[in-house]
Amino acid sequence: MSNQERLNKEAEIETSEVDSRAEVFSEAEPEERHEVKKESPEEVRREIEKLGEEIYSAEKELPEKQESPESRAQKIEEYQKKYLPDYLRDKKGFVAKAITGLWTRMSGKCEKEGNENLPEKGPFIVICNHFGGGEPESLLKVFKNVDLHFAVAKEIWWKSSPIARWFLKKFGTIPMEESLSNLTEEQKEEAFKNQGKQGQTVFRRIIDREKQGGVAMNTEFMRQAVALLSRGDAVGIFPEGLWLNPEGPMKLREKQEMKKAYGGLELVASLYQKLTGEELPIIPTAFIEDRKTGKKKVVAGEPIILSKNNTELSDTDWAMTHVAKMLPEEQRGYYRDKTKNIEK
Repeated sequence: MSNQERLNKEAEIETSEVDSRAEVFSEAEPEERHEVKKESPEEVRREIEKLGEEIYSAEKELPEKQESPESRAQKIEEYQKKYLPDYLRDKKGFVAKAITGLWTRMSGKCEKEGNENLPEKGPFIVICNHFGGGEPESLLKVFKNVDLHFAVAKEIWWKSSPIARWFLKKFGTIPMEESLSNLTEEQKEEAFKNQGKQGQTVFRRIIDREKQGGVAMNTEFMRQAVALLSRGDAVGIFPEGLWLNPEGPMKLREKQEMKKAYGGLELVASLYQKLTGEELPIIPTAFIEDRKTGKKKVVAGEPIILSKNNTELSDTDWAMTHVAKMLPEEQRGYYRDKTKNIEK
């Protein structure tokens, strides 16, 4: 199956390098919102397919394009200067490291498994399940030898308050526009009912936007992620997206069952390869928590590259299946029956 066929099978693809209508992140105007152009779902789908074709066409041309090491290095440097906001231009400083160290110490002990699979340095992407039991701080402990930048929900976290945004900048996070495009309208409304007050406010905006044909493209997230990866950093992504079934009195945990991941991982890998000429390593990582005892464990799997996907699964689903196979069977959810696709 070709890359384009995999692309067409995704319900919605959230991003593209060439989309000039996407919201542009700005340090000077952090609260600016983009206007949604009203389009029918069919028009949106056709546009996404066209954008995907352009990206994959560029990827296919890579072997024919010869660049000197000097030319490639200059192009990467220019890309970083163009797309990295000020707070991401430098490596994490003393304040950021101190905050990170305090946060990870407060999170308690976490068992590690798969140390032999941890790269000594970046670039690479970490993908992980997201049940809300302390995944980010646990991953920071495991991948402590690299600058690890997490994707964070823009509406829920990044725009929630100036104080929250200050901390998120110190952690070197990258804002990503939220989406519910994997769900039917009925499922969106059901997910809305499960949220707390702030979550319902954000979910309602997303639902209304997507009813009008507005699709989260996340162009700036992709550009910033690729720029960070190109300088040897690592990026952490939770591809399952927003919590749909938060549990507990404060709704601070998600139901321990994997959901279908959103597409877009393959586009980050394509753009990285287009920029650097190299394939992007992906580290599938499972976070396992026993909520009765409080014990936590992070399992790092063997690095994978998307060109090795020889299954009928989309690249994102193929990668997430590697995460699922390291989880207890009852937590694999959507990917429970798909793990047989990657069994050796």
